[in-house]
Amino acid sequence: MKNTQKLMKSKTVLRLLTVPILALAFNCAENDLSDENLLVSPNVTISSTNAQTIQAENFDGMKGIKTESTSDSGGGSNVGWIDSGDYLEYALTVPASGSYKFEFRVASKSNASKFDFYQGNTKLSNVNKTATGGYQTWITTSKTVNLSAGTSTLKLLATGGGWNINWIKITPVSVSQATESDNLALGKTAEQSSNYSSNSGLAGLAIDGNTSGVWNQGSVTHTSNSASPWWQVRLGNDYTIGDIVIWNRTDCCSSRLSNFDVFVYNDAGTEVYKKTITSTPSPSTIVSTGGVTGSRVRIKLKGTNALSLAEVQVFSGESDGGGGTTNPPTGNASIPSDLMSNCNQWKITYPDGEEDKTLCGEDNNEYFFVNSAKNGMVFRAPIRSNNGTTPNSDYVRSELRERTEDGKSDIYWTTDGTHVVYVKQAITHLPIEKNHLVATQIHGDKAAGIDDAMVLRLEGSKLFLSFNGNKLRSDVTVKSNYSLGTVHEVIFEVKNGKHYCYYSENGDLRSKYLNGTASSYLVKDGSNSVLMDIDYDQSYFKIGNYTQSNAEEEGSSTGNSNNYGEVVVYDFFVDHD
Repeated sequence: MKNTQKLMKSKTVLRLLTVPILALAFNCAENDLSDENLLVSPNVTISSTNAQTIQAENFDGMKGIKTESTSDSGGGSNVGWIDSGDYLEYALTVPASGSYKFEFRVASKSNASKFDFYQGNTKLSNVNKTATGGYQTWITTSKTVNLSAGTSTLKLLATGGGWNINWIKITPVSVSQATESDNLALGKTAEQSSNYSSNSGLAGLAIDGNTSGVWNQGSVTHTSNSASPWWQVRLGNDYTIGDIVIWNRTDCCSSRLSNFDVFVYNDAGTEVYKKTITSTPSPSTIVSTGGVTGSRVRIKLKGTNALSLAEVQVFSGESDGGGGTTNPPTGNASIPSDLMSNCNQWKITYPDGEEDKTLCGEDNNEYFFVNSAKNGMVFRAPIRSNNGTTPNSDYVRSELRERTEDGKSDIYWTTDGTHVVYVKQAITHLPIEKNHLVATQIHGDKAAGIDDAMVLRLEGSKLFLSFNGNKLRSDVTVKSNYSLGTVHEVIFEVKNGKHYCYYSENGDLRSKYLNGTASSYLVKDGSNSVLMDIDYDQSYFKIGNYTQSNAEEEGSSTGNSNNYGEVVVYDFFVDHD
């Protein structure tokens, strides 16, 4: 008989994220265990800055699982025995929205490790990891997803059986550091165009600090069904506004909140910001204003319908003074691996030609170090007479190369499936004579004539995409007037041979991409967002600084202390599906 267990626990809203212990359900080895072997632990607090490892046997509720001793490093127990359709649910409280990397330590003899995971009714992602060859032969697989703030249920639903899990590691990747104390709207004056009734759905329910989207819980606004209904909050004074977080109704009718405008007005009544949202918040969406000054926030539907809001949070922020570019906040990293979610997954090649495959805990050096703000990894490649490089290259680099997640070997993938690299970076310095540099690239099968398949390249102030030096197709301009030091986000996406690129200097590309709303940031060739459609293998991603110069190119400038290429990387991830 399948196990079904539900554990009642108290919930506490914590500084960033409280997750009653995650666990997954699986089928595994030969020995059968009794229900009494199932273990439950207290809630786990996830840090806003550090990774937290959770043992899989510590669950909140489940159907169908049992535990056994594990031979994986660290010992203890792993979870097993699952069939397709089994599930686990976890009470989840997230005071701050953002993206988080989930790493799952899984093993299977012959079946793929397959499951979907959800927050409420929203599917976050799926895992489909090929068999490892044994129930105690372990591998780590990862997914980066967006979690929305508020109280909800995390559900893990098995879509296949015959696999085990030992632990889950959750790492915050890009998380708002704002707290309720920074919420400018909380308890202020709210108004709406009409009321559904005289005693329910009133405007003030969207600024009561409760993000629940269930109508019967008494914290959802509701106008009458009318043309262009609106809701607004008056903050009392002009403030610097950063993010506006809009929470939707969740028990029904969520599609009503779509195709709407978000306005910010200053104390003089002048419109200082407007953004149109065409998608439906599920359950929330973040609008990043870039640091405008205003005293009133208004949300207005474009069509005829009723407007319902669970909560509207208006967080204070700092203007970056850079035309919309969001500069990363000061951090607390001391060495580069502090800024890497999996330091085993990368190796680096230095400008002297040396290769380093052991980056975890590695000290700063002159080519690879943490910046003064402690929030970025600096990749520096000075031009010197004793430079070295990789085979088949004439140029110098301080550049990461992708490896398998366990770090045991270099990774190679084909263009089948979906492959994504995201980087938040700034190109900060170019060589003196030949001022060319590559930052972020897809490397392909060199033997097939596909080497630097798609790269982001800067020559002077021209930022563009190059496709193996025009051998695969012509260049595509991203920006003709890039200024050194401009922080930008770039995503390379390969879907079954089709190559896409996203680019933004607004600071919200990552969150929009994970929410499926980043289409406005697609780099296009005319009207075509598919920049290249070609199949190849022997592929991998590279991140950092590939300076396109050397001592011969630089001539008498070689050895000049100001002659180097430099890139600062603030955030990055890769994903393969």
